[in-house]
Amino acid sequence: MSAIQSLRDILFNNPRMAPERKAILFQGRWQSFAQLQARVSALGAALKRSGIERGDRVAVLLQNRPEFIECYFAVTGIGAIFVPLNWRLHVVEHATLLNDAQPKLLITERAYEPSLERLRQAVPSLEQSILVDDGRDAPGSYEAWIDSARGLPMPDANGLNSDTDAAILYTSGTTSRPKGVVLTHGNYLADFADLASIVELNENSLNLQISPLYHAACVHSFFHLAYGAATALIEKFEPGVALRRIEQERVSYFFAAPTALYQMMDHPDFARRDHSSLKAISYGAASIFKARLMEAGQAFGPILIHAYGMTETTSHASVLLPADHAIALGSIGKGVGRCEVRVVDDGGRDCRTDEIGEIIVRGPNVMKKGYWKRPDATAEAIRDGWLHTGDLARMDAHGFIYVVDRMKDMIISGGVNIYPREVEEVIATHPAVAEVAAYGVPDEHWGEALVAAVTLRDGKSASAQDIIDFCRTRIGGYKVPKYIRIMDALPKTASGKILKTQLRTSQQSVW
Repeated sequence: MSAIQSLRDILFNNPRMAPERKAILFQGRWQSFAQLQARVSALGAALKRSGIERGDRVAVLLQNRPEFIECYFAVTGIGAIFVPLNWRLHVVEHATLLNDAQPKLLITERAYEPSLERLRQAVPSLEQSILVDDGRDAPGSYEAWIDSARGLPMPDANGLNSDTDAAILYTSGTTSRPKGVVLTHGNYLADFADLASIVELNENSLNLQISPLYHAACVHSFFHLAYGAATALIEKFEPGVALRRIEQERVSYFFAAPTALYQMMDHPDFARRDHSSLKAISYGAASIFKARLMEAGQAFGPILIHAYGMTETTSHASVLLPADHAIALGSIGKGVGRCEVRVVDDGGRDCRTDEIGEIIVRGPNVMKKGYWKRPDATAEAIRDGWLHTGDLARMDAHGFIYVVDRMKDMIISGGVNIYPREVEEVIATHPAVAEVAAYGVPDEHWGEALVAAVTLRDGKSASAQDIIDFCRTRIGGYKVPKYIRIMDALPKTASGKILKTQLRTSQQSVW
């Protein structure tokens, strides 16, 4: 893709894009590349006429729908900065993020209209807002904007290149307050190229976007479009709907957080749905346990790709390819494309084989500009050109990397290091356990005590003592959780990461 120097080029200078080819499927209706290009051009012109200039921020609060993709290409295509918001957040949280990014414009949908007035009052930088589902007759609506500029060419964006800021994506804040990750056009293009090195696409390839587009996993849709393939959007993930769409639309690829995979495999329709069209399934964004990973391999076949990465790497850093699952199950694989991945000790030296250290990453997909208005956090995360992930891992003799835990999740109980991830892997093999999260809480005697919160599979039962006894037969006594919490559901981010901070601070008694 040598002709592609910016995200704008994907639609306006892309030899892989056939105008008549299908691009986006939503609610049973297809949009061609020509239609997408025309709407993006009109939106770009409307943005310019409304005063949006290079470097201005445009916030988007939308669920999975074609307008999200149109906004992405139009905003970045005129040199402005795209700021997607997590629609699961509270209006107070939205206001906090908006005041950080200071956008001029907010594009949203009627479902969030009750929040608009509060946001206008709380965010001084907001000069205007646009609703995408108000119809053509509503003054200032999204469709009225498109109509007002229909037929106009995409505005010039002189000097747009790989170093131009494209987006600010806010981290989930599972361990601290959210930070705005500044991603450039080059970061996105590098991640697309890395994906292309492991996933083969053709004109019949179809991605099913089941994860939220505001999340870094949006790259799976954009990657398909960049290489002339199509994407189908699901507004909100529901396992039965996803299985039906895979069968009906002959989906070839999708990305899913482990929780979504579990729900699809456990759905009563799974056995009767045809998923033979699938060529690859990428999973990641949260930990997956070996016991359930083996189930997934049996359920879907040898097409699984473990994708390890984070917002700071535009999505990907390393992958475990389908063929490698047989020899390195549970590993995150090796660096993907031009992304280098190392495991280092506290002094920054490469760890010995199987020695536990921190994962650090370097590559063209790693954020170049750092965190938005957070030079302190940027300096802490990027040292000597390497992104320090905060993930503890070991590398085996063949170069496969195995995540042990998050540095912030490791606990010290009675002076001994305990890695909750190791305990979670054991508990996950209990036949009644669906999901598990282990974490530390203050303890007067031990300093910290290990707690495991679990949810149970439908139709299965187990007591806290049953699970403790199960652990005692499989791991050393000091690793056995002091307390077990049996819960209806574990708190999670929209991307499927378990919120251990919320579990720790919960007022519900664990003993």
